[in-house]
Amino acid sequence: AAYQSLADATDAPIHLGITEAGGLVSGTIKSAIGLGNLLWMGIGDTIRVSLSADPVEEVKVGYEILKSLGLRHRGVNIISCPSCARQGFDVIKTVETLEKRLEHIKTPMSLSIIGCVVNGPGEALMTDVGFTGGGAGSGMVYLAGKQSHKLSNEEMIEHIVEQVEKKSAELDAASAVEAAE
Repeated sequence: AAYQSLADATDAPIHLGITEAGGLVSGTIKSAIGLGNLLWMGIGDTIRVSLSADPVEEVKVGYEILKSLGLRHRGVNIISCPSCARQGFDVIKTVETLEKRLEHIKTPMSLSIIGCVVNGPGEALMTDVGFTGGGAGSGMVYLAGKQSHKLSNEEMIEHIVEQVEKKSAELDAASAVEAAE
């Protein structure tokens, strides 16, 4: 209510932050809810995430909050499923590895990593690059929402990193041409 009253009363920029939010997990949740609600209502011009964790994590959490609300588009947005008995590969480990391997990508794009064919194809239709587990140690790669080719699980991480880097370069080149026109 206080931030809403302030936003109604002034055109001055409003800085949002939650002090003493907590550690990485609890602080991320508190920050996402607290900052996210205000940002969703259109309140706030700058944000600060404060965690009892590595300051690099604060920046990552801030970007993810903005990205999830559609307010900032930077880097790879990974859409992944929770782990279940249908997964054809270790989704959790794969996503953790890909998050680290793709940190250098600044181009806004989406990547789906889904463990099975029940949900995978539907999610992959909406992403720039996708991988869906299919059983027998292999899965399907999707490019621009379309089935592209089968791939063994062992080759997946390297191949997906290559595909994301390639797509990033294509998007960057198209953006540069558009800006020059």
